[in-house]
Amino acid sequence: MSRRPSEPNAPLAAALRAWVADPQALEAARLSVGYQGAAYLYTGAVDGQPVKLVLKRAADGWLTGWFHRRMLVREARAYRQLNEVDGVPHSPGLLDGEWLLLEFVDGAPLKAARGELREPEAFYARLLQVLHDVHAAGVAHGDLKRKQNVLVTADERPVVIDFGTAVLRDGGVLDRAMFRLVRRFDYNAWVKLKYRNELNAMTPLDASWYRPTLVETIFRQLRRFWRTVTFRQARRRRRGARLRAAEREEGERTD
Repeated sequence: MSRRPSEPNAPLAAALRAWVADPQALEAARLSVGYQGAAYLYTGAVDGQPVKLVLKRAADGWLTGWFHRRMLVREARAYRQLNEVDGVPHSPGLLDGEWLLLEFVDGAPLKAARGELREPEAFYARLLQVLHDVHAAGVAHGDLKRKQNVLVTADERPVVIDFGTAVLRDGGVLDRAMFRLVRRFDYNAWVKLKYRNELNAMTPLDASWYRPTLVETIFRQLRRFWRTVTFRQARRRRRGARLRAAEREEGERTD
């Protein structure tokens, strides 16, 4: 397989170029923005067929723009390898080297939907199969611990998104060296997602997928230390208290 990201077909590329050239249309369709870039929702028709896509664009910047664009190209390569994997959005390709095109998935983040799952065992079994298939395609996700990166569809299918930190088995020297390690991160994250970090409840079968790495242990300790020295938990509690007080005041005014 070529190491170059695929490109969208000519009719789709033409329609999208016209759309992104309209600043007002683009701004109205913005879904999110962050330090790495922004995402936009395109809804239209190409050759008489309805099209609904998410377009991701890397953030500009004098120092970081080049790095973010490079990461977007690598993410496009990951999606190309995953185009046959059920449970990952299909990607029509990379437009003009700066717009990553992704199938729109109508789903809620696992963080919001996990309490509503009707058949959680079946859902997590499907999610594990998605991971098997992703790894078999030569990609390791690397950031599955973020529950926003797993969507839950109306029929409780898991969809894994955001491969911005993925490593590729056939990528560069660093990727090839890290593929097995990051694949282990994915399985460890799956166990934590399923058990909500209540690891004492793991079944023997699920426990076979959980093998913490030294890297994760060190990172966890550093994160705890950072939260302690920055008083993160205390600040979160204060924000929560202020929010509850404001809600009470609003309730008293409306009574």
